[in-house]
Amino acid sequence: MNRSVAFERLVMVGVPLLTVWGIWSYGFWDPWELGVSDITRAGRLPGVLAGWLTCLLAFLLLRTYVSRRAAVIAIAVIASTPLFLLNARLLMGSSAAVFAQTWVGVAAVAVAFGQPTAGRTLATYVLLGLGFVVSTYTSGVLLGPLPPLVALAAWSLLSDDTGQGSRVARWLLPVTAAILVLGVARAVALDDPGFTMWLGGGALGGNPPTFEKAAELVFHGFAPWSAALPVAAIWTLIPRPTRTGHAQRVAWVLVLWATFGFVSWTVFASRYGTPPYLALVPLAGLVAIWLSEVNSEPVVRWPAAVAVTLLVGLLIRDYALYPDSPLRSLAVEGLNVPNVYNPSAQWALLFSIAGALLCLNLVSHDAIPRPQPRDTVRWVRAQWEDGGPQRGWLLFAALLLGTCFSFGLMCFVLDLPIASVVVRGGRIAFFIPIVLAGLVFGLPWLRYAYGRLGSRRVFLTLGGGLGVGVFVALSFQPALSQHFSPKPVYDAYSALTDGRPDPLASYKLPSTAAHYYTNAPIEEITAQDDLLHFLRQSGQRWAVIQTDELPELNRAHRRETGEHVYVADARSARLLLLAAKPIEGRPNQSFIASAVLNETPEAQHTVGANYEDLVELVGYDLDLPEGDSVGAGQRFEVTWYWRVLGEAPSGYKIFVHIDAHGLRLNGDHVPVDGRYPTKLWEKGDVIVDRQELTVPANYRIGDYVMYVGLFSGSQRLEVKSGPDDGENRVNAGTLRVR
Repeated sequence: MNRSVAFERLVMVGVPLLTVWGIWSYGFWDPWELGVSDITRAGRLPGVLAGWLTCLLAFLLLRTYVSRRAAVIAIAVIASTPLFLLNARLLMGSSAAVFAQTWVGVAAVAVAFGQPTAGRTLATYVLLGLGFVVSTYTSGVLLGPLPPLVALAAWSLLSDDTGQGSRVARWLLPVTAAILVLGVARAVALDDPGFTMWLGGGALGGNPPTFEKAAELVFHGFAPWSAALPVAAIWTLIPRPTRTGHAQRVAWVLVLWATFGFVSWTVFASRYGTPPYLALVPLAGLVAIWLSEVNSEPVVRWPAAVAVTLLVGLLIRDYALYPDSPLRSLAVEGLNVPNVYNPSAQWALLFSIAGALLCLNLVSHDAIPRPQPRDTVRWVRAQWEDGGPQRGWLLFAALLLGTCFSFGLMCFVLDLPIASVVVRGGRIAFFIPIVLAGLVFGLPWLRYAYGRLGSRRVFLTLGGGLGVGVFVALSFQPALSQHFSPKPVYDAYSALTDGRPDPLASYKLPSTAAHYYTNAPIEEITAQDDLLHFLRQSGQRWAVIQTDELPELNRAHRRETGEHVYVADARSARLLLLAAKPIEGRPNQSFIASAVLNETPEAQHTVGANYEDLVELVGYDLDLPEGDSVGAGQRFEVTWYWRVLGEAPSGYKIFVHIDAHGLRLNGDHVPVDGRYPTKLWEKGDVIVDRQELTVPANYRIGDYVMYVGLFSGSQRLEVKSGPDDGENRVNAGTLRVR
């Protein structure tokens, strides 16, 4: 069997497996999926099936009008993206809506491009009508069938009549689209808060989002292929001699479909809520056509590779700065990646691999000759022999690279009395000549080896993209399920009770989730006193609470018992499993147990400052990356130790000013990462308050004074004793920056 055919079959088998693998191994996300499951009673399977059908329709569309290779690429591209996988694998996803719009688009293409034979024409019109009904019912006219129908109508009006396709469709599609546009425009003008099928919703009011929101959703949700999407769209718009007429018409329709999908999203988002982006297949189709064509031509495309590299870098940056980026493709409110889970390094690695493989595809082909290192040496010699400016530039480059290497080596082996940011920069500069030499002599060999794969190299490129899909399906989504689903909490209850039906309370939570995952008797409790009474009864008892409820509950429990609430399981950032009695060999997992102590630990730096006989700053610890100092641009940790002397001042925050040389690093914050404010502090408590700070890159070398106090608005607690600077700020010591 031909290896290309084997790879194609592998992709076509792997995509369905990737869509369905492990979807039943983790629980429903509460409340987003549980609310839907009560209605559908069908679990996640319908979304998976809709995803498979979407891939099938994309395959049929491109195989019929472009090529089988483009069709295989398209389904691999679709299955690589969070936009597809999260919507297909989660119950609250919009996989059915994506499929329904794809149905309309593919049927409309068949109507417009099909040959006028009676039987087939009637079948395509019936399929188009059914798809229109399903898409309208699923999403409303605006988001559902309108974008592909308007796209086909625009193509019918703008294209030349070559005599191919259905003449009836050339007029029927524009008339239908015009009627739909008028109906949507009338519904928008009415601005009715009631639901209407024209819009798929009702007017909610509020300020419309800025225009780039749809672009951000597509850019983040269609990753990693969104880095290639602008290049692919421009490529497919321009006719090419090797492209068939059918393929060119489909390419134009896909561009129009994606564009009108963008427009419909923007119109809906301006007044009716945040919708999902449903025009996924045209995006994948554009990338597939582009990739299949550039993969078959022996041409090096450095400009396209540079553009892809820059956009991959932007993707890496956005996913690091905005961890919720992939979740925005679900168009569900309240979904935020918990602070305890940070996959930015994994995203950066996967996007880098996918981008590198894609760029190699662009700059490689099977006609590239075997590299000869002597050619590079000959080129350098020729430049030198030309004399003049060429010789000057070569000398300058050699001097610069030699300086980078020498200075970098000094930064590694010597303790230079210079700013640490310069030292870190020098250590990076040390590798510049090495990396450059690797690129000059190694990249040609890499291009040559990649080109030897011939047309099969596209499958290696697709593998890089599918690596992102594997991460989304088998790591990212299950990791979030640990926090968004209550299943891990009830699994912990079952494991810790060894299957015994110990009494279990659900505090300020509906018992719906509990009944999904355990057969234990559930007692719903809504009052704090009732929960404390429940836990004080004889025998081991358990309770599931929201994490935000722990501080208040813990304070009330300590007032009665002098002990912290025992948290048996804290894997979820949203829910906690409490036990009435500690479990032997299992430490208390409450964050308060490590942040609120009865005894004062020994501090590295003693302060002993008294604030109005209410609070004392005992001291603090410094964890500095350079041992005794921190460099500009580096992070460091400071741990403050506060002793509560009297009635805690409610509503106060801690301010930290690190000042010198006309600069200030501001560390104002609510104690204990915002989870244990001063209103909860009790007399005799020792509060362990850790915070991470970053020294700005413009900070000069020197000693900076750390001023600390408590404030509420413009009011500060008075410093009664300790190193006061006269402004009710305590001089806690110095921070050395070098």
